[in-house]
Amino acid sequence: MTNQRPALSSMILYLYLPVFIIAFFICSLPSQAQPESLERYQKQKKTFFERWAIRVNGNADHMFDTDIDGGGKFNITRLGLNHDATFTATEDLNVTFGASFNYYNFDFSGSQGFAGLRPWRNVIVSNNNMRVNYAFTNNWGVFVTPMISYGSESGAPFWDSFTIGAIAGASYTTGPNFTIGIGGFVGSRLEQSVIGYPIGFIDWRITELLRLSALASGARNDFGPKAELSYDLGRGFKVASSVGYELKRFRLDEKGNFERGIGEFRTLPLAGKISYTVNKHLTLNTYGGWLFDGSLELEDSRGKRIRKEDFDAAPFIGASVTIRL
Repeated sequence: MTNQRPALSSMILYLYLPVFIIAFFICSLPSQAQPESLERYQKQKKTFFERWAIRVNGNADHMFDTDIDGGGKFNITRLGLNHDATFTATEDLNVTFGASFNYYNFDFSGSQGFAGLRPWRNVIVSNNNMRVNYAFTNNWGVFVTPMISYGSESGAPFWDSFTIGAIAGASYTTGPNFTIGIGGFVGSRLEQSVIGYPIGFIDWRITELLRLSALASGARNDFGPKAELSYDLGRGFKVASSVGYELKRFRLDEKGNFERGIGEFRTLPLAGKISYTVNKHLTLNTYGGWLFDGSLELEDSRGKRIRKEDFDAAPFIGASVTIRL
């Protein structure tokens, strides 16, 4: 256990130090104070702290026992903490620093099939990203999001558990009710060649109460990329339903049954959520649903498949707290 403390503290420093360095650099830039209107002037006169919007979310959820093809069962308990902090540098430029930290406990049971291998148990998955948005007209903007991800079982080699990537693209908005964007992702995966694929997002306020959003992956999303339809019930209550895609790859314990191998967990979450906004700073959420089309994969240290199995659809339930500053 003592061997893990230096690695964990190094990871935290590695993830968060660039955030403060970049934030300090942006804050030191000239404000370009040539106001065209009183409103623009007031925005530029905001203090350093008034330019920040910070969101912190903590969550806990549990996927119940489900059967694995070929024998055995497993369940998952997850604890997560994520945040994003948006800094408004100018009227046209803002930067969002996002970070997430998720702890997974995989509990395999049974002596047959995939579960009998006892491939992994305690897993940490983290993501650190920085999204830069620049609006060069009232309707058009561009964005770029470099990111560093970390995935490992307890005891895995620290520096062999990182991947890097970036998202870039353009967005178009017709006003406060509709924004659409398109772009692409390029990045690395553990023991795999560089991958790339197109991404898109939409944020559409259909009515004053009904909203549709489809977002690329990031710290704001509980399960990764997802499409969500939400409805405002009034008096602080909202309900939402979503479908998403979850993929986790992580390095295995260098002293475990599969030394420095790779574990992969893949599924499609279908979820429902109820939210209650206590005030402008605090929101309480409860959610649940099913994980469909799930699979587990085990690879050796070079990325060669050892075994892959599908698992049955499984129910999950959870709760989270969101704090805005």
